[in-house]
Amino acid sequence: MSFRFIGQYSSVLANSIFTSVQTTKTFNADFLITYLVHPSTAVYVGYNSNLENIENPPHNDINGDLARGGRLINDGRNFFVKVSYLFRF
Repeated sequence: MSFRFIGQYSSVLANSIFTSVQTTKTFNADFLITYLVHPSTAVYVGYNSNLENIENPPHNDINGDLARGGRLINDGRNFFVKVSYLFRF
């Protein structure tokens, strides 16, 4: 049995005096639990979540870019189960 967690935070803190790039913030979390019976048989259960500082509901700003706010909202999540089994003939 094993557990894996990967967390990633990415941020662009732009100064509007020097650039037209928007301030962006993103946090992504990945979880994976693996139960390995033997090298050819395993069960995987995983979850992925992505948080981003976009306005809710999503819309464009006056420049045509995606409107961004200060709060992180969940814009995507995924849950999966995978079973791997080796058939021997």
